[in-house]
Amino acid sequence: MAIIQPKVLIEIDPLQPVPEICAVMMAVIAYQPDMEETILHGIGRAIEDRRAQIAALKKGGKSNANK
Repeated sequence: MAIIQPKVLIEIDPLQPVPEICAVMMAVIAYQPDMEETILHGIGRAIEDRRAQIAALKKGGKSNANK
């Protein structure tokens, strides 16, 4: 029996990070429109976590970003 998996292959321009990341988010959300709020909440949480890591680094703390 065939195994069918939807896949999104993405090529982005790293010189335009914000619009490219937004386009990726919208492309993925299109596959799960009923989960848009959950997806956006998860992305928001990941952003908050990363900003906390950056703040800790600026204060001389350690980050798990490279682990």
